[in-house]
Amino acid sequence: MKKIRIYFNSDLVDPTNGIIEIEGPEAAVDFSALIEHYRTLGENNLKYVEKFIPLWEEEWGPELFDPKARVLLMSGENMRKKFGDTIDYGEADISLSALMVWTVGEAIEKKSANLMSLRGDLMSGFLLDVAGSIALYGMHRTMLKWLSEKVYRDHSKYISAEVYPGFREVPHEIMDRIETVGGTEKTIGVKAFGRSMLQPRKTQCSFVGFGTKEILLSASVRPCMPCSGRKCLYYQLGGCHMDVLKDVR
Repeated sequence: MKKIRIYFNSDLVDPTNGIIEIEGPEAAVDFSALIEHYRTLGENNLKYVEKFIPLWEEEWGPELFDPKARVLLMSGENMRKKFGDTIDYGEADISLSALMVWTVGEAIEKKSANLMSLRGDLMSGFLLDVAGSIALYGMHRTMLKWLSEKVYRDHSKYISAEVYPGFREVPHEIMDRIETVGGTEKTIGVKAFGRSMLQPRKTQCSFVGFGTKEILLSASVRPCMPCSGRKCLYYQLGGCHMDVLKDVR
């Protein structure tokens, strides 16, 4: 397992401290749901997973998986100055906000695309891509736990809400502002691309609101938008990888 490199700063302390690099928690990649998913499809499908996992553990994981995160903690006032009123936490009473961007890096994406372009390696490339999604999903939960503990320790506040930009809740154009304000390109190599995407593709972001009331955040998985259904390569190769993630704990 690799540890997440976290690039953190807070405007609640002396801003001259700047961004600091922290060795964060381990980013575990749990394949148990993937194994069970392909076991239900039969032995002919399971054999591909059984071949893939040793490759991931011994070669591809150590070489390709590069977990990094950028976290910017802000007061409510500075949050509004930097992002306006586009981030809506609903009825939650929020006093602090954090911009959180996390990525598995670009190497998994490149290797997966290369494998899927080679005859006979389609399933290996597909499973590598799914492994990247599993890793990214796991990083989200790990980073939320790390951030929750840090903010409670430093400011006695709880996670009260979380909003995902790039989906329905906020304007897509905010991605450019996330890159600029967060300095994501120079810290973790993440750039805004188009109206609703970040690159590398295996990258996600959220705004986390903190207040006096603690809530249990949903671990729901958001499907691709729009979904291609039966036309999707992943569907044709054994099912939507988002369905696999729904079973990851």
